[in-house]
Amino acid sequence: MNQTTFSSPDSHPAKSVLSAIAEFLLGKKYYAVIINTRGTNRCEISSIIFPTLAAAEKHKNELSATFSYQWVETISFRSRNDYSSEIKRYNTPMK
Repeated sequence: MNQTTFSSPDSHPAKSVLSAIAEFLLGKKYYAVIINTRGTNRCEISSIIFPTLAAAEKHKNELSATFSYQWVETISFRSRNDYSSEIKRYNTPMK
């Protein structure tokens, strides 16, 4: 089955028409990590919203090295808000 694809400068190099329509109607897909503060019953969403599942998984692996937080679940959601600028701001190296 042939699918028509097109390129967008700020997203993946090629995307199907169906993906583009879903993104337009439902918004872009983002990922977030739900964490548990160790020693408590308190669960909360991490302060970072990730554009890819791989980035969320990397954050999950970094959490396993801490004694303060424990990974609970990675969730996905769609939003029409553009969170890519916030992602870049929070992931800048500290000087």
